[in-house]
Amino acid sequence: MKIALIYFTGTYNTRFLTDKAEAEFVRRGHDVDRVEINCDTPVLDAAKYDLLGFGYPIYGFNSPLPFNRYVKRLRLRAGQKYFIYKNSGETLALNNASSRILLRRMAVMGGELVGEYHFVMPYNIHFPFEKDFVREILSYDQKLLRIMAYNLEHGIIQTLESNVLYDLASAAVSIQKLGGPINSFFYRVDEDKCISCGLCAKSCPEKNIRFEDGKLKFGHSCAMCMRCSFHCPKDAIRIGFLDGWRVNGDYGLARLEAEGPPEQPYITEESQGFYKCYIKYFQKIDEDYERLFGLSQKPAEYPEEWAEGSLIKT
Repeated sequence: MKIALIYFTGTYNTRFLTDKAEAEFVRRGHDVDRVEINCDTPVLDAAKYDLLGFGYPIYGFNSPLPFNRYVKRLRLRAGQKYFIYKNSGETLALNNASSRILLRRMAVMGGELVGEYHFVMPYNIHFPFEKDFVREILSYDQKLLRIMAYNLEHGIIQTLESNVLYDLASAAVSIQKLGGPINSFFYRVDEDKCISCGLCAKSCPEKNIRFEDGKLKFGHSCAMCMRCSFHCPKDAIRIGFLDGWRVNGDYGLARLEAEGPPEQPYITEESQGFYKCYIKYFQKIDEDYERLFGLSQKPAEYPEEWAEGSLIKT
């Protein structure tokens, strides 16, 4: 297959997942192109691809505004197949509604959904995840990536069920259209910490940060991606009303993934509170992975009738 991975990334979690997805597809013999969405990204000629993958981080149970703007400019051919690989820091069912804008747009253009997958990645706001938890998350992400690739090749459609209540609730709590522009009036820089490295201005996907007279200035087209505050090497950026939830510092995902999962599971049957939502999520991945690949790590065969509509040539 010729595959295009189209994605928006904030603090680079979605870029990390895209790197892994690309590597898995290439390993399996497919050709992969990728498009990272910024405010000035040219529109891809999507119709020439066999399969499109759309990736994004979930912001307040919604897809990011820069991602939505880009998707509205795309043109598909009727019946073109696509899948979704999204990510968030938790597995609440309300996240299932986050693709509603994308799904509506694809339906208008006649696209055919062949899978939707929700990956967990560490928070870039609220609070930092402990390293052992991140290691466990990354090990499950790798399993889910392999499940996703296998399902897509064999025409096995896995979706995430939403409903009217989830859609309405997701729409109601969407804060990006007003939250970003309003909150950006209250962004500040700690001048005692700032070293004028310019990283935030150079990397902002909305080009919302600039240097003027030796000082950082914030515009009002903020997508609330948290890239500037998360990756500031001196933790010098204050993010207005959300500053109490500010998380600063790269997790070092590649290094933590290379270390492998923790010796003892971080999430267990006894996990409580915030962490309880991961129990069934991890169990489902383990069940699917065991069913497909078993202990030998060799893919099992699906029944013949399951291969109908397969994306691979046999």
